Parts: sequence; C-alpha cells; structure tokens
Amino acid sequence: MRLIHPVIVRGMRTNALSVALGMLVVGGAAVVLMALVPDNRVAPVALLGLSAGLGLGVGAAMLWRETRASRRRRHEIGDDIARLLTPAFDDTYTLVLAPRLPGVPPDLAALLVGPAGVRPVVARRWRGRYRVRGRGWELDTRSRAGWIPTFTNPSFDADAVADAVTRWLRKAIDDPSIPITPAVAFPRPYSTVVLEEPVGEIVTTDNAPWWAQSIGRVQRLDAHRAARFVEAVLSASEATAAAQRAAPRVA
Repeated sequence: MRLIHPVIVRGMRTNALSVALGMLVVGGAAVVLMALVPDNRVAPVALLGLSAGLGLGVGAAMLWRETRASRRRRHEIGDDIARLLTPAFDDTYTLVLAPRLPGVPPDLAALLVGPAGVRPVVARRWRGRYRVRGRGWELDTRSRAGWIPTFTNPSFDADAVADAVTRWLRKAIDDPSIPITPAVAFPRPYSTVVLEEPVGEIVTTDNAPWWAQSIGRVQRLDAHRAARFVEAVLSASEATAAAQRAAPRVA
C-alpha cells in the first residue's frame, strides 16, 4: 500500500521551530550585549536583562512544547493507522495520512483510497473494553454499573466526517459518484472492541485482515478516478498548509 504523509504537519512544525529558535537567538544576543554595556548604565542593562529573560524563557518553553508536540504528532498523523492497515492491503490502495480538507472536521485521521472506494477513517485510541450494538457504543466499566453508553459515539463522528468529505468532493472534482464509506479504526492493541452486528465499518487490530478482504470483494473505483481523488486531496492539503504557514506572518 502506498503511504502519503500530509504537507500541513511538516509546514506547521517548521514554523514553530523557527520561532522558538529565533527567540533563543534574541535572548542569547541580549546576554552578550549585557556583558558589553558598562555597569553604570542601569537602564540599558535592565532592559537587556528583561529581553534576555523573555527570549530565553519563551524560546525554551516553545522548543520544549514543540518537542513534546512532535512526539504526539507522530501518532496524530496516523503512523499507528499505517501500521494497522499496511499489511492488509496491496499496492492498488493509497493511504493519505491526516489530510486537511476545507470544511472537513479534524477528526479525519486518514483517507483509504482504492478499488473498494474511499474510506474516510476516524481513529479512536480508547483504552478499555467496548461494545458496539448496531450504532450504539458502550463501555465496560468492570464494576457493578456494567456496560454504560460512551460519552461520544464514533459511528456518528465517522458519518459526520464522511458527509463533510462528500460535500468537499462535489466542489473539488466533477465526479460525485465516487463511493465514500465511513470507517472507525481502533489501531492500538489496548482497545478491545466487541462487535455485535454493528451498523458501519469498524476495524481493529483483531479484524483488520478480515475487514480488508470484506471491502475488497466489490470493485467500485477504477485506478484513474482514484488517482484524481488523491491528487485533489493533496492539492487541498497543500493549500491549507500554505494558508496556515502564512497566518503567523499576517498576524
């Protein structure tokens, strides 16, 4: 399976690191200037001291935050989804990780594109044991309370994302007949999902190969249309990335 990583994450990371390093340079320069200013110049020394403290403090904080965020982002962009789905599909499928499309909720973790159509994937990394009955989701509390409804419903979230992708598709490509089917993925082994005749597609670490075979039985999208869709997704993600990179400069 072909993997495509989003442009937007790389651009956002570069901007954040540049700002953090710039603040550190400003703070370091202020420290050097403090050493060159005579001690009897109280006001300039105080001003440089304040600049040094702000530059070094803010720069270090931003750099630390960006380092932590980059670790989380490796998961947010769908590395775990890639590990889940790559062994189950051949090279006729493309997985676009964390695309950013206009009007589509950030819940969209990936787009799986291939002969079986387009699957907008919503990922959940919930710990614990869950049960799906129809479109209802429940959590096993492992207490006297037993099974209780989950705070949010992944099936509803996936439907909302798929509907948004469909609306975007109608504007981006003159091919509204491309089949779009929502899917919910639990890509971590610490998520146990009991499937009791669910309405909708649920893929987990336990059933990924079976799910891949089941959706691949029907060929609904040829290679040319799939390529057009992926190209439109990449163009939209690149435009979103450019807009977000330009936003700090405008502000």
